[in-house]
Amino acid sequence: MLPLRTHHTLVRWHTLGAGLLLLSMSAAAQTQEAPPRPHTALLKVNAFQPLARSYQLEFEKQLPGHPKHSLSLTPQLYRGRVTQLTSDHEVQPDERMRGWGLELLHRTYLIPNTDAALAGFYLAYGPQYQRLEMQFKANGWQQLLANDGLTYYQYGPIDYTETIRRYGATAVLGYQSPLDLGRVYLDFYLGIGYRNTQFTSAFPKSRYRTGLLDYGYQGFYMPAGFKIGFSL
Repeated sequence: MLPLRTHHTLVRWHTLGAGLLLLSMSAAAQTQEAPPRPHTALLKVNAFQPLARSYQLEFEKQLPGHPKHSLSLTPQLYRGRVTQLTSDHEVQPDERMRGWGLELLHRTYLIPNTDAALAGFYLAYGPQYQRLEMQFKANGWQQLLANDGLTYYQYGPIDYTETIRRYGATAVLGYQSPLDLGRVYLDFYLGIGYRNTQFTSAFPKSRYRTGLLDYGYQGFYMPAGFKIGFSL
């Protein structure tokens, strides 16, 4: 038979061990039951716009307390050689462009995906603005000063800069969903937009109003494409 003091000590150790076991089981249960924190922000790049020398980075953020709504802000950088993709006339070898833009969209998820945030069928709409500087050459008469001090005129290529300012708005329907690659998202969209353009140049008319894809086009157009995104 164990002494009374030893018996009390064993009882205390059993009680302490049982308490620690219960605490560990409770903590494990809470850890297993806690849902993963939803990703409520995305960073996306447009897959097609670089073909037109436009580099766009979109930041989409879910509105707090409104899981079906988000705001998207897209800074845009334009830089590089003008390509034949955007123009109906022959592009010059040294024809270049640079500029910037900004687009703000409100997005409503009409049929949201219950398994992920910022996913499902959506409607997005909002304004946009771009400012572009186009550099090209065109033949014309220019006044030159000879070594003897006399002024004369010469016909040939002259450097021109055309500044284009574009104001507009778009409305698109699309579908956005995560892939089975962790945080990777795909965003497909199709819609309609309207763009008003103004230009300033020493050349008498705009060189960039040859078609729907040209930089100086004014009127209705159809934005379409897809974006690749990563949740934050």
